[in-house]
Amino acid sequence: MDARTEELRAVLAAYKTVMDACRPDLHPNMARRSAQWSSADEAALRNELADYVREASRPNCGVRVFWKTGDDFRYAGCNEHFARDGGMPNAAAMVGLDDFDKRFPWRNQAAKYRKDDKAVVATGKAEPMIIERQATPDGKVIWLRTGKAPIRLAGGKVVGILGMYEVVDEATGLRLFSTQLRKTS
Repeated sequence: MDARTEELRAVLAAYKTVMDACRPDLHPNMARRSAQWSSADEAALRNELADYVREASRPNCGVRVFWKTGDDFRYAGCNEHFARDGGMPNAAAMVGLDDFDKRFPWRNQAAKYRKDDKAVVATGKAEPMIIERQATPDGKVIWLRTGKAPIRLAGGKVVGILGMYEVVDEATGLRLFSTQLRKTS
């Protein structure tokens, strides 16, 4: 199996992990289709991932999807909603950048995001409920309900993280954040 095919399988598996924990209604046919990933070739896997990302980019879907790879957690892909949150013209413009890029409105939160990413990689466990704030391109601060999962190759090596989030209102964000703080104290 070539490296790119293996990585695509790992990205899809991480996507499914986060989706199952955070938004099981997002792609109702993913469970059935995931059974075919082990025998699919690179082109089929690439198309499968593109289909899910495209579905999560529909105007009536408020889910943001992104994945980062490598030791420096550079973006390897995302949906269009996520790119707009980053102030970028499209998803392709995100590839190769990291959270510390001066163009991102969330660059001041980048250290926190990196800490969360490193924890997911170090433990190899998904974090389905991270409540956090994020700056927007217009200077506002919004609350997010985020889930992250490790991108794990067949041999067990974790090569990145996949995240999915949705914006929640301030009251919900504060309530969930307060609950999260109590659990970690």
